[in-house]
Amino acid sequence: MRYFLFLSACVVVMYAATAEDIYRIYKTKGIHAVEDFLKKEFESEEPVKSKEIKTPIEVKVPAKEPKVAVVKTKVPTEKELISKEFWLKQIRGMDIAYGYYEALDSLIVCEKDKKHCEVYKNSNDNGLELVKSHDVIMGKEGDKVKRGDLKTPVGVYEITKRFKPTDPFYGPLAFSLSYPNLFDVLRGKNGSGIWIHGMPLDGKDRDDLSKGCVVMDNDAIKILDSEINAQSTMTIIGESKVPKLSKETVATLLSEVYKWQRAWKVNDITTYLNYYSNDFKRADGSGKTQFAVSKKQIFSRKETKTIVFENLNIAPYPTMDNRKLFKIAYDQTYKSPSFASKGRKELYVELVGNKMSIVAEK
Repeated sequence: MRYFLFLSACVVVMYAATAEDIYRIYKTKGIHAVEDFLKKEFESEEPVKSKEIKTPIEVKVPAKEPKVAVVKTKVPTEKELISKEFWLKQIRGMDIAYGYYEALDSLIVCEKDKKHCEVYKNSNDNGLELVKSHDVIMGKEGDKVKRGDLKTPVGVYEITKRFKPTDPFYGPLAFSLSYPNLFDVLRGKNGSGIWIHGMPLDGKDRDDLSKGCVVMDNDAIKILDSEINAQSTMTIIGESKVPKLSKETVATLLSEVYKWQRAWKVNDITTYLNYYSNDFKRADGSGKTQFAVSKKQIFSRKETKTIVFENLNIAPYPTMDNRKLFKIAYDQTYKSPSFASKGRKELYVELVGNKMSIVAEK
């Protein structure tokens, strides 16, 4: 213990005596002599005042936050929503040639006669932007009507699933489409299993064996997979040229949708029913007469309703007879004292002049 104290003391008094001096005293006179020596050293000398070194104090200045432009999202008024002029301002500068989409990542536009598909990315600010074009193989001429007719359907379809086919005949990858949709079913069309898929893995030619599907080279379908979000992609298929939309048409449809909604909110049954075609059918197959009876009964209660539309999409709907049809889909929240619901809704509408006419509803 004393040896430890001795070494510690050595360090403390290095300024007064050298290590050699202390070691010599220890060897000749012992540890007690060292203690006496150190005691005398501390008593005889004033403590050496070490020069204080002032360390500059670091003043931390809070970093300035970058100035970010705060964009205030203004909720449109009911008056604005029903105004065509308001919507023309909203879509100014957007590419809406193949539709207006609030809730869609990707769009595929196919033309059967050209054996050609275009892939678009969608953004809420700029609308549609072309990503790439692909050559494809499609089914026989004409719209699909029944199972086994080997025709590719004409219409608007969502991708419902991305998967790897178990049969190598369909290539390395496939995307199933939502054929038949409501409009197809109500017109008596049937069949199923319409895919976008690749070529046989064994390399066999299948130019005449589309069976109604959209067929791509295997390299191309892998590229397509990287270009789209399969969970948010719509496909428009036309027999020939898919009709392009003008901003006037899109603004008209948007204002008409919200005028129809307003009539519904305020229980204006006459205006509300005037938005339905005489050929209108619901998903259960019932026509306008039966539908009107049900709605008149509900509207007669004069209930206060909350009806909110969100994530609204409008797509041109190609037809063989070139009707001005559109598919409109949106998330609807409905609440009244007697009933409440929330879900995705679909309308198939025709534009007659500047008036929206609903031909099918789900």
